[in-house]
Amino acid sequence: MGKTDKHYALGLTFLFLTVGAFTASHHEMWRDEIQAWLLARDSTSIFNLLANLKYEGHPGLWHLCLMPLSRISDSPVMMQMFHLLITGVTVYLFVRYAPFNWFQKLLFCFGYFVLYEYAIVARNYALGFLLITVFCVLFRERYKRFIWVGCVLFLLAHTSVHALIVTIGIGIALCCEYVFGGRFLRPLNQGFKAIEDKRPIWIGFTLIGIGITTAVLQLNPPPDTGFAVAWHFNYDAKRVNEIVKLISRAYLPIPRPVLGFWGSNLLTTYPFFQAIQVPLCYFLMLFSLLLFHKRPTALLIYLISTFGLLTFFYVKYHGSIRHHGFLFLTFLMCFWVYRECPAIHLGKTEPQEVDSIVDRVLNVSGTVLITLLLVCHAMGGITTLRMEHRHVFSYGKLTAEYIKSQGMQDYPIVAEKDSAASTVVGYLPKRQVYYPRGSRLGSFVRWDKARSHSASSKLVIEEALKLSRQDAQDVLIILNRSLSAQRREQ
Repeated sequence: MGKTDKHYALGLTFLFLTVGAFTASHHEMWRDEIQAWLLARDSTSIFNLLANLKYEGHPGLWHLCLMPLSRISDSPVMMQMFHLLITGVTVYLFVRYAPFNWFQKLLFCFGYFVLYEYAIVARNYALGFLLITVFCVLFRERYKRFIWVGCVLFLLAHTSVHALIVTIGIGIALCCEYVFGGRFLRPLNQGFKAIEDKRPIWIGFTLIGIGITTAVLQLNPPPDTGFAVAWHFNYDAKRVNEIVKLISRAYLPIPRPVLGFWGSNLLTTYPFFQAIQVPLCYFLMLFSLLLFHKRPTALLIYLISTFGLLTFFYVKYHGSIRHHGFLFLTFLMCFWVYRECPAIHLGKTEPQEVDSIVDRVLNVSGTVLITLLLVCHAMGGITTLRMEHRHVFSYGKLTAEYIKSQGMQDYPIVAEKDSAASTVVGYLPKRQVYYPRGSRLGSFVRWDKARSHSASSKLVIEEALKLSRQDAQDVLIILNRSLSAQRREQ
């Protein structure tokens, strides 16, 4: 890597952070962003945080990172700054080390997932994106730095359930490469080779195993969990096709330029695309298999991670675009590392000239495909920036600002819908409000069965009156719906 590459990486990273900071300053955080902040802010200790995380469906690395930040300031802006910095480091590492040309790197930096979903929307997925990038950087000299690889994958498993699935795919592929590499694979560059000191290898694999095991244990839900409790093990052809379509949503994330842009897809509004969507998804998977077929390590990572994610979406939770993005991250990661994987060598089954031509055609086709995909991602990124500046993303911040402007931030609060009102609470210096839906005090949402019942307007008013008499002061009611004239008179 020359000085020119370094300067280009620094320049693109600075431009990315400038655009990202300006956009983040106009982004009103929504429930899931604020939920993580409230969990970190209002948990009294690390053990208390881990106990509160039981209902979240994700491991706790992101929340552990937020905890010290929440002790510096009550404002969730701290989380936004930290989140953008994480993605900025990811951008620098990608531009500096990824085996792509300057134009592809430029497109990458301003793509939908990089510029918006994993930069502006502050969630735990950006941390997983960074660690996947670090893994790709380490991959070329993985056997020299296998303990570091183990540490990275240990942490990756603790960022999200989707990153955990990718970690399992990487771990199995590396294990197969190490165990069977000497018998079936031909080394490329510093690929598989005899290693005298095997202790770092076993330490690395141990770290990966411990990371996966402890993450799975964290994800084991308590008996009274009330979110995404269903499992879908029965075969349903329609559901299979709907899950397969997620590949096109992840590979071609171009949202509609409308108010409800988040999670939408412009291409699916065209009848022609709807007709070819499923065949296109199967083509993308088949092409990936052909591209990686002589590099078993990359092939295994792609197969296990992609089918693992699709299986999770099918049997457990369909998810949203931020979750589906890991399908594209898996493809991008495999495209990055496959040239550094040892090639399979099972004997001469075809003429060398034909073999070479096929490889060149696949490589050129892969380069063209990745460029076209990144162009679509850049179109999606630009669209979301326009929509983010044009529309209010969530009204929690504006509601909190109004409450503070009226001097009502110190009033006791009764909030009808916890999943909506918690966004307001995150922007207030308030540790507890009363949630009738669950009949308890708190700030973050506790996704258990106790909150499965709805809170009627009558119940909300009764609880507010009770609290008002108890504290002998006015009570602020936060509703997610309009209140009838009769109820307002009460």
